Amino acid sequence: DISKQLDFVQTQAETTWKGLPSLTRYPDATEPVGDDWQWHYVSAGGWTCGFYASMLWKLSEVYKNSAWSSRAASLIEGIRKIENDTGTHDVGFMVFYTFGHGYLLTQNEDYKKVTLTAAKSLSTRYNKVVGCIESWNAPKGHFYVIIDNMMNLELLWWAAANGGESVFHDMAVSHADNMIRDCIKPDGSSYHLVDYDPDTGKVIKKSNTPQGKTGGVWARGEAWAIYGFTIAYKYTKFERYLDTAIKCANYFISHLPPDHVPYWDFFAPHNESRDSSAAAIAASGLIDLSQYVNATLSATYMNAANAMLSSLSSEAYLADPKTSPAVLLHATGSYPSNSDIDVSLSYGGYYYTEALIKLSKK
Repeated sequence: DISKQLDFVQTQAETTWKGLPSLTRYPDATEPVGDDWQWHYVSAGGWTCGFYASMLWKLSEVYKNSAWSSRAASLIEGIRKIENDTGTHDVGFMVFYTFGHGYLLTQNEDYKKVTLTAAKSLSTRYNKVVGCIESWNAPKGHFYVIIDNMMNLELLWWAAANGGESVFHDMAVSHADNMIRDCIKPDGSSYHLVDYDPDTGKVIKKSNTPQGKTGGVWARGEAWAIYGFTIAYKYTKFERYLDTAIKCANYFISHLPPDHVPYWDFFAPHNESRDSSAAAIAASGLIDLSQYVNATLSATYMNAANAMLSSLSSEAYLADPKTSPAVLLHATGSYPSNSDIDVSLSYGGYYYTEALIKLSKK
């Protein structure tokens, strides 16, 4: 029952709102306190800072409730300064999901201006020789690009189509093309990181999972690939992006365990952690992808999305309102660095909400 699940999200969002220490501290991941869970918060600039506010925009859209939109508006003001941040690729997540989503909902021209400025900031990370936007800031002689960055390209494509510079579109196309060539394997699985030589554009090294661990296929990275290439197709209608999204989707679905929620890595031993956030991201991406493919594939992707959301909506994965302010349990931030393991993540809750809303419109 989608309306019941969205009511639950609204309850948890309300609990989170009441617990905010200030309007400039943003829910990131939960941490245990005795038998209960509480949010750990980040400041503006932490890549996850915008997801809670974006969830509030989504709730205001569903419930036609001005309280949610006014809360979202008050929260994003602390993130405004990120429009000028050229030191991170995550201005896409931080600004497009707050000011961009806010503009789409309210048509507030000020929000649009902030979003276009952020796109300009992101474009400064483009290297013509490599043909990509730099993800993490790399030491001299290196240029890091991670699969997550496919999601940040939406800021560039949207800006180019809404009054920003047309070159933003070209940068995003070049980046996506290089990811197909260098980051997606023939079987549709993805590397997490590609390290380029910034002076020659040649690949120095590829890593499969965060922190350079060899072997495996990082589940959330594969989810970012599905969603990112679906977005790429939405803005460009280039068939190569659709083909890549399909390859990544088929890999993801065919490697899921029986309950449709992946382990943090598709090759991780089954005593290691699940990642509910990867399932939520993939489900939302698959619902979008289903509208661009033939009827057979469309049914496959919708069935997979429904199966993932059904599992996430069960007692096994939904947080208990008595003990947690979050939405989904059993997410994994970064297993190799022993960070945020088997917790709730703000972006898992966001993409779960987004996917439910998309499903309700089907």
